[in-house]
Amino acid sequence: MNDAMSNRGVGSDIEFSFSKWKMGLVILFVVLIIFAVMIPLTMVVNVGVGHAVVLVDPVSKSISDPILGPTYAIKAPWVGAVDIYYATDSYEATVPCFSSDQLEMQIEVLVRWSLSPDKIRDLYSNYPNMNYKIAIESILEETMRLVTKDYTALATIELRDVVRNEIETVVLQELQTEPSLAGALMRLEFDLKNIGYPEKYTSAIEDKLVAQQQKIQAGFEREKILILANATAQEIIIKASGEAEAKVIEANATRQAIEMVLESVGQSGNETRIAELYLWVQALQRIAPDVEILIVGTDGIPVLIPTDSTTP
Repeated sequence: MNDAMSNRGVGSDIEFSFSKWKMGLVILFVVLIIFAVMIPLTMVVNVGVGHAVVLVDPVSKSISDPILGPTYAIKAPWVGAVDIYYATDSYEATVPCFSSDQLEMQIEVLVRWSLSPDKIRDLYSNYPNMNYKIAIESILEETMRLVTKDYTALATIELRDVVRNEIETVVLQELQTEPSLAGALMRLEFDLKNIGYPEKYTSAIEDKLVAQQQKIQAGFEREKILILANATAQEIIIKASGEAEAKVIEANATRQAIEMVLESVGQSGNETRIAELYLWVQALQRIAPDVEILIVGTDGIPVLIPTDSTTP
């Protein structure tokens, strides 16, 4: 009986050992599966197009050169992989600025750039969180305010291109020379999209422009009136001069005619009466050009004889 119980105990130990061995195999298999799944997740990094990856080793405290996509990067499980977008990026903002006459303007700008692959590592060292856009924002605000304070609000309207070009030149220069950005920004572009003014100021400017246009139009009208008046005056002068000259010519012709008449009749003592009759005849001919005039009698009385235009 004791032998039977002993044999039963040995069998139980063997079964228990075999169960432990099977359990160990299952655990090992699960570990292998987990390890096989974790290896790609922790050691293989997919680097997309337009992206770069820097590997940061906390053990050796080193930062690798950027690995540019599209590709895969292999790393140790404890090494961190920082994904950095280096293709065309942009920053758009509306920056409040003041003119020299203390008018607040809302200037809307857009900056575009790409990161130089050779400078990505230095940029990451300065901005481990890659929040370098705070530097761009700070430079934009400070630089634009320094430029606009030298212009009146009206000048920013009249000289918009000059103001824009100056802001662009200074902003790009400051971004390229900012030490914390490590010269990483390339293919920089600047776009001043709009300058916004307070509504009351905009309305005042519009009224001023309308008034200026009206003033210019009034000047044109005044000049036109002066030109027309001058032309009318010249016309009157020329006409009057012509009439005066015609009268002089007519007077000279009358005088010459009278002299000829007097010469033909000789010195009869009635020169005055003859001249008077000639002038009478000339006047009557102007009044009644369709009549015949006869001088009758010793006193030279003029007689008007109507003519019949139908008589052959």
